[in-house]
Amino acid sequence: MKRYKLPIDKLVNRLVPYYLNGRRYILLLQSLVYPLQTLNERFMAFAKDKHIEARMTSQIICFEWYLNYKFGRYLADSTDRIFLSESVSLGVDLYHENAVHGRPFTVWKEGEAVLTSNPQEKPREFYRIAEERAINKVSFMVNVPPIKIPTKEFVYQLSYVVNTYKVAGKTYLIKIDGEEIAPNNNTKI
Repeated sequence: MKRYKLPIDKLVNRLVPYYLNGRRYILLLQSLVYPLQTLNERFMAFAKDKHIEARMTSQIICFEWYLNYKFGRYLADSTDRIFLSESVSLGVDLYHENAVHGRPFTVWKEGEAVLTSNPQEKPREFYRIAEERAINKVSFMVNVPPIKIPTKEFVYQLSYVVNTYKVAGKTYLIKIDGEEIAPNNNTKI
């Protein structure tokens, strides 16, 4: 954000006429320009935030970084991090015939002895989508370590950011220090 930095020293030197080059006059001009400098610093912080928001995507790596950047100051321990956890797929995955990426699945006859040491090849239950949704409840969870501010206030702030950047159709829960909290989905102003 160097392009928005206002060179205050150069500005003061340009405002000083050559015949009034005393130290007291320069200090007076610096004190008069100080409000402009603080305004410039606030604008640079605002521009940096907007630049990050413009580059933000809902990919997990970028999204976790953004949540930690935005809400890291509210965490009780500065070394802790906010992270996302996907819901675990239950039972057998369904693949097309020529799928490239998939977990191994062995079909066993009923009553046949399971002779494998690989836990991924052991028989898994078949679930319907409705049963899986009843068990998982949400698409992903936002896991947050202990925080310094009131939980309700934090949930409102976090819900606003997650609702802004999550992929459409995904549902989520916020888990603060092991306690599951429903997000605020009221986005009306």
